Parts: sequence; structure tokens; C-alpha cells
Amino acid sequence: MVAFTAKDLARLFAALNEELRKQGIQGELDLVGGAVMCLVHKTRPATKDIDGYFQPAAKIRQAAKRVALQLNIAEDWLNDAVKGFLSDKGNFSKFLQLSHLNVYTARADYLLAMKCLAMRIGEEFHDLDDVRFLLRYLNIETYHQAIALIETYYPVDRIPQKTLYVLEEM
Repeated sequence: MVAFTAKDLARLFAALNEELRKQGIQGELDLVGGAVMCLVHKTRPATKDIDGYFQPAAKIRQAAKRVALQLNIAEDWLNDAVKGFLSDKGNFSKFLQLSHLNVYTARADYLLAMKCLAMRIGEEFHDLDDVRFLLRYLNIETYHQAIALIETYYPVDRIPQKTLYVLEEM
């Protein structure tokens, strides 16, 4: 599996911007997950894919497939499978502005809430390390502080039991 460094991600965004320019389309990417941990927090050297929400979705999906063909990478390098974890209260910061593509990244508090909601445990996943980092980054020291933050984005009944156990142990 290919992993994308920050330099690779910049190249992908530039290529996607060029594809959108050719089509006369203005696009927006709202990034979450490993790409944010790599680009903004620099907690890992690379990410295996780019998770986010993008608009206009169909046009960007087509442009991303053309980029994949040009650069000989997997067609799903950019995906929106995370849609089910997005909160209408989510907040993003502008990360990059190109001529036809604006890239935003999830703010740390929102990313922590998303990571807690999606919590995947296992060596191949980074969620636990990401949660630990984000808790420190946000100066969250207690279980109750963590739950209160998560509840600003999601109802408490959506928080998986495994996440509650993990937060209690931290």
C-alpha cells in the first residue's frame, strides 16, 4: 500500500487543482483523519489515503480519478467514506488556497470528536495514537472533559462503548 507524505499531498492537490481548472470548476476539500494528522499536526510522516468531504462531489470524484490515472495511484486516493461521521457542527480551518481548489482541515477539537466516534483499534490503525495526541494538544486531562467536547459535536449515545473505555483508561 502506498503512503502519501505531506509533499505527495501537495502534489496531489496541485494536480487536482489543475484538473478542476481545465473543467472551469471551483472545488472545496474538507479534510479529516490521517491527512490532517500528517499535514497540520505532523504526528506521522504519511497517510495511506485522503479522507474528507468535497464539493462538487461528482466533479471532484471524476477529477480525482483522472489524477490517479496520471500519477499511477489508486483511484480511491481521495474518498468521502467519512461522510457518516461528519457533524453539522464540525469546524474547519483554511489550509490551502489554489486557483480552483480550497482545502480546509478539521480543527483539533472536531477531529478528536470524530476520531473518538470512529475509534478503530488495531496495529494497522492510528486512531488510538491520534486520540492520545489530540487530548494532549487540547489540554484535555479528564474523562469528563473529553466527553463534554465530544458531545458538542455528537450525541452521547453515538459514542462507542470501546471509546468510553479507552477514554477512561487515559
